[in-house]
Amino acid sequence: MKFAANKKYVFYPAINGNLDLPESERLSVEIIRPTAEDHGTLVFTELVTQQKKDAAGRDFTATSAQTRFNASKILRFHVGAIKNLIIEDAGKETPVTCGEELAVASFAGMFPLVNAICTEVCSDKITDTQKKISE
Repeated sequence: MKFAANKKYVFYPAINGNLDLPESERLSVEIIRPTAEDHGTLVFTELVTQQKKDAAGRDFTATSAQTRFNASKILRFHVGAIKNLIIEDAGKETPVTCGEELAVASFAGMFPLVNAICTEVCSDKITDTQKKISE
């Protein structure tokens, strides 16, 4: 059985119209695929079970699942170069060029970006485009 390694690749987050921009202007993130051993420390699923009553007063059990990412570890160790990300604060523009810089940044709109990156790092799928690149 053969698997594609694809250890590093470029990811374009689908946030804030990023994919509608010309490729040279898009926010891009270099993803560094985690090892099998490391993957288990990056994402966690929590199950929450609660006893509740419905509108008729009947008891029932509600179960929900929540996925949590170790964003610090993902950004610091599994994100390489970042292109076209600038944080503007009080008229000053600061480019963010790598995962470590993003890990310590604070700006409005960062949660959808960080979530998209974390989801991508923890995904175990290779797109057809990525398959062609690695061939």
